[in-house]
Order: sequence, then structure tokens, then C-alpha cells
Amino acid sequence: MILGTAGHIDHGKSTLVRALTGIDPDRLPEEKARGMTIDLGFAHLDLPGVRVGIVDVPGHERFVKTMVAGATGIDAALLVVAADDGPMPQTREHIEILDLLGVTVGLIVVSKADLVDAERVAAVTRDVLREAAGTSIARWPSVAVSATRGDGLDELRTRTRELAARVETRATSSVFVMPIDRVFTKHGRGTVVTGSVACGSAEIGQTLHLMPAEIPVRIRELQSYGAAARSAQVGRRAAINISGVDRVSPGRGDVLATPGYLTPTRYVDVRVRLVSQRSKPLGSHRRVRVAFGTREEMAVLVCVEGAAVPPGDGAFVQLRFAKPVVVRFGERMILRDETACETIGGAVVLRVVSRRIRPARAAINALRALESADAIVRIREVLRSAGFRRNAALELACAAGVEPGEVPTLLDALRGAGELRRVGAFEVDRRVVDDVRSRALTYVKRHHARTPTEPGVLADRFVGWLDRRSAAGLGRFLLQELIDAGELVARGPYVAHREFRPALSAEDQALAERLVAEIAAAGLDPPEWSKLRVLAGLSRQRAAMLLELARSEPRLVQIGPEEFVERRHLDRLKDVVREVGRGGRRFRLAEVRDALALSRRSVLPLLEYLDRTRFTRRIEDMRVLAESAS
Repeated sequence: MILGTAGHIDHGKSTLVRALTGIDPDRLPEEKARGMTIDLGFAHLDLPGVRVGIVDVPGHERFVKTMVAGATGIDAALLVVAADDGPMPQTREHIEILDLLGVTVGLIVVSKADLVDAERVAAVTRDVLREAAGTSIARWPSVAVSATRGDGLDELRTRTRELAARVETRATSSVFVMPIDRVFTKHGRGTVVTGSVACGSAEIGQTLHLMPAEIPVRIRELQSYGAAARSAQVGRRAAINISGVDRVSPGRGDVLATPGYLTPTRYVDVRVRLVSQRSKPLGSHRRVRVAFGTREEMAVLVCVEGAAVPPGDGAFVQLRFAKPVVVRFGERMILRDETACETIGGAVVLRVVSRRIRPARAAINALRALESADAIVRIREVLRSAGFRRNAALELACAAGVEPGEVPTLLDALRGAGELRRVGAFEVDRRVVDDVRSRALTYVKRHHARTPTEPGVLADRFVGWLDRRSAAGLGRFLLQELIDAGELVARGPYVAHREFRPALSAEDQALAERLVAEIAAAGLDPPEWSKLRVLAGLSRQRAAMLLELARSEPRLVQIGPEEFVERRHLDRLKDVVREVGRGGRRFRLAEVRDALALSRRSVLPLLEYLDRTRFTRRIEDMRVLAESAS
């Protein structure tokens, strides 16, 4: 169990830890000189059947961010209140912080009990419970102690052991995460970082990532509670000697984690809850200080539902950080005002990596899905928001708040329910594919409305549009899906909606019909474009327009730069070639020439077209039917 202290300055937290453990948590010369804790202190207490790691925090209002860094990750807390002073400003603020961090197990310790009578101790206890009304701290038992005389310390040890039995056992995990709360250099060993292990375990020789810089580091040595250890375990304090930090200096707030698990981001979506004592709502686009893990960063809070968050109430908000951060699903945060004068509220992480979002019903519904207790619902929403981006199992696990080993089973369940679609090499949420297809059809229709005389959208341009809205290389796959589904039609180098026809004048329509008739009459021996009779007397501009019409005309097929064949004649060509190459037989150009009773000059471009479209395959001076043609 990891136990944290909390309470106002000079209420005896460090003195109590020293009396319980024999270890002085105040390690800095300045702390000893001033008699005031200004940084985190650490000790440990061995009780029958349990080792308790203790994090001692400063009580001064200027060091609340340090207090939060120490309180994050603790299993239980000792709220220390001096019997002579009673509850003070930081007592109230620390109660709020413990409640917002979800610390539900602890003790109220009335210190300096030797300075007052029993009636005063009882009165102070009642005052603390009154301050803690509405929080989990209001249900904590209390014990009165005197650290200087030793009164009540045995009872406190007994109660602490009872706390350990009430603390929920942390689940084992295949991923390791440890927020760093202290960094120092040891002569002959190099950089050492310490922290409370949030999840998983790590062993000597293992490679981790220092986040958010994503620097790989290797574990050289390990200690836990002052003794050498082979591994760092969840729920324990650890000191880790690391190598590989020549290019960057680790600091408090950084995180050691399994490679690939955490992802740096500047946008995090959370549910925020304001403290009930706050007098006015919290408006959108407000700068706040956000404390999480062992880090504090400035962020802009943007409301996702409503224009403001009422006091004592909760709402979805987006935190837009000034610097990249790393968080886990379900991680708790403390929000303070920009000047660090008051605690505003707390937050729970829902989307670990987000992008700028605006207040909208869709955004609210998405965050409600991430709040679901059903892991299937959460991972489905993670996949939807990821779009066409590939997600490794570790990333999905972090974002959905599940173990990496559970991810394959959850994905199988989604596949079985038809919720996943394979698009090329990608497997994505079905709604993502439906959305991009719907947007693609809207794009094509809008193009037709703007340019009704054009045959459609150039296919290459449309593929680029699809690539930018899905992933590189998926545009052609998605286009073919739309064509196969009959939503779009390919007309030469153009793509058009199935219901669209270019808006031609009566004169242009008649010209197009003459063109089709002339090409149809030529059969499989088409004339070059420049020699078509229909072009005689046309201006260069009108001839170019007619060429674009020919390329998009569904009755015609362009087999060369300036050669077109009517589609029904091309079908006849394929039937003849299919007969010549029956049974996988190789054949020469002359055989097709003779079967069609055409010249070599006419047959050559026809066969070259069939080669390009993979109807046939050339082998030296012979050809064979491709598998798709047989």
C-alpha cells in the first residue's frame, strides 16, 4: 500500500511520519533549516503482513501542485489536523483534492493531542467531518495522536494495517507506467528516477520509454524502499537507475512507460466536476492549471456541452495544453485557477488523444460512449474516432481503458457484429467508411451542380480527395467500392454520379450522337481522332469539347490516345480472343487478325489495350488469357 499525508502547514505531518517510521521525510537542507516541508518526502513502514510506502507532502498553499504530485497514485491517505488549530485553509483544499482524486480510504489524524483536552479533540474531529461533508473523507475513522510523546501511535499503526485490508488490490497489467516524482544523479551510476508504480511491473534490463519525449531508456538497477530489487511492482515505490538519457534530462512530471502504450498529445477530452464551494460557473476558453500524475501544465478549458460548467456540477470539456502531455484512460486530474490561488475542480480522462472539437451533439454522444462501463462500447468509439489511422493493440488498450490482452477478443466481437470493415489493408469502424462514402457522393454531386456541362470529376483528382480523407493509397479502393456498388460510374478518365448526364445544348447533343454513330460504323478498325468526319469544320475549342464528351461517353471505350471503339464491338473482340485462347492456349497476333479478318495495323492497338487492361498477358511474341478473362 502507498499511503499519502495531507493537511495544513505546521500540523505535524512530517513529525508524525518520522515518529511512525524512524525516517525523516524532510531531506533538503532548506527544509531542515526552515522546519517546513517544501518538497515530497518518502518513508516506509513495515507492519505485520504489509509494507506501507509513505509519501509526505507539503502543506503550504504555495506547494499545492507538489501536494497533488504526491497524492496522485496513493492508495490511502492520512488527513492530519492539529488539535490546537483545527481545520485550516489547506485542510479544506486537501480534502477537496483527495475527494477529486478518488481517494476513498484513509484516516483523520488529530495531531498534537497532548496540547489540548479530550473535549477539544472531539470538537476538532467534528469540525473536520463538517468540512468533509459530501465527500468520502466524511466516512473516515479518526485517531488522536501525539508524535512527540508517542500517544496513539500504536493505535495509528493498527488502523493503518486495517486500511491496507480495505484497499482494493490493483489489477496486474502487462504494461508498465510510473510517473516520476524525483530525479537525481548518483556518482558512478548516473541518473536515478523515483516514483509510485501506477501499473504493471518492470525488470532490470528492460527498455522503457521516457514520455512525453519518447526517449528509449534501459533499466540498469532497481531499488524499492531502500533495498535492491529485481523488479518494480505496481503499488510500490521504486527507484530506477536508467541509461540512455544523454540527449534529454528527465524531470518531475515525466513518465516511464512500456514503449507504444502512451501517446503524446496536446488535446485531451475529460469530464470535469467543479467543487461545490465555487461561487460562479466556469466559462469556456478559460486558462487553467491542470495537475495530473506528477505533472502540472497550463491548458485552455473548452466546454463541449453548454457555455459554462455550473458549481458542483459536471460536464464534458476539452483541455488544450500548451505542451504535449501523456495520459491514460480514467486518469484523474486536479484543475486550479491560472494564478494557482484556488482549486476549481477535478477531471477524469475519457479521450487520451483528441483533436480540436467544437460543442456539438455528435461530440457529446462520443464522450458518453467513452464513459460506458462496457468495454465493447468504449473500444468501438475509440476505433470510430481513430478513423483510418492504424492503431496498435497497446494504443487501443490505453485509449479504451482495457488490458492489451483483451483487445483481440473485443475486436473479434465487433467483427462478429459487423461493426468493422476491411478497406484494403485497413480494418476500420463501419461508420467511418459509411461517412467517407457519403461525403464522397456529396462532393461529386456538388461538382456536377457547379459544372453541369463537364462529364464529371477527373478520377485522379477524386482519388487524391479520397486519400486525404482516409489514408494514402485507399482512394482507389474506395472509388472502386463506390463503382461496384453502382453509386458512381467511370466514364473514361472521369467519375460521375450514376444519375448524372452532362447538360448539353441540342446542337452539342446532336454532334455527340453523330460522333458515336461514326465510331460505331468503323467497328474494330477505328479511324484516328483527327480524321473523323464529324470534326470537319469544327473550331479547335469545339473539337476539344467533343473529345471530352467521347472520353466520358459510356457507349465508347478509348483504346489509344486518339482511338475509340464502340463498347459492343469491344465485347465482340473479347469473345473472339477468349475463343482463340481457350484452355490457356498461347496465341499470336496473326491468329486474332485472321479470326477478325482485319489488318495487323488494326489489331495491334486492340491487343495492346487488352494487355493494359489485364484481359490478356503478353509472353514475348505470344499472348495468353489472364485469369480474370477465362
